[in-house]
Amino acid sequence: MPRNAKSHNGPVLSLREIAIAAGGKRLIDGLTLDLHSAELLSVCGPSGCGKSTLLRAIAGLVSPTEGLVLLQGSEPRAIGWPVFRRRVVLVSQRPVLFDDTVRENLARPFTYRYAPSQFPDTAALALLERLGIEPERWKQNALSLSTGQQQRVCVVRALLLRPDVLLLDEPSSALDEQSAAALEDTISRWVREEGGSAILVSHDRYQVARWCDREVDLRDFRAEQN
Repeated sequence: MPRNAKSHNGPVLSLREIAIAAGGKRLIDGLTLDLHSAELLSVCGPSGCGKSTLLRAIAGLVSPTEGLVLLQGSEPRAIGWPVFRRRVVLVSQRPVLFDDTVRENLARPFTYRYAPSQFPDTAALALLERLGIEPERWKQNALSLSTGQQQRVCVVRALLLRPDVLLLDEPSSALDEQSAAALEDTISRWVREEGGSAILVSHDRYQVARWCDREVDLRDFRAEQN
């Protein structure tokens, strides 16, 4: 079970009157939504409408122009940013990995001060295998993997942290059909069986339709409409 999920009866994540600007342009205005436990929500809209920027704002990597991001009713600064960023984890479209082995990339977050536990080697290997990454890749330099393999390593690293909220920005954009299906199945299991919550950005309309519980269209929150 994601941490603290049992102790809170309300939404896992709440956005209240969020406004976001990028490059001097206001992209989103007045976005309010709740994300609940065991829910996979899709954020859609045309290119350039602020989908990826929204995920980065939720993760605390950029600041909203206005509004609040609440995790189980608390603001990030009240939780503490190091803890918040372990509980709300972003998997970017472009993989972010260190120049080190696959194992060391997966284990790195467990060496930090706020690590909740020791690195679970067995669980990591099992997740890699479920996503089609062979055990012999364990000691391979992660940067030598294909982009699709790197994407899956990043997903495994995020899931091992057992976050409350997983933010997925085009997580299968470099995957073939079989690998994408394995990724969807793995995250769906996490949502159903562990009560995880996720927000997905994807341009694949078929993926959104078959995978997500509901959809929020950012065109409904364009700044020029308000």
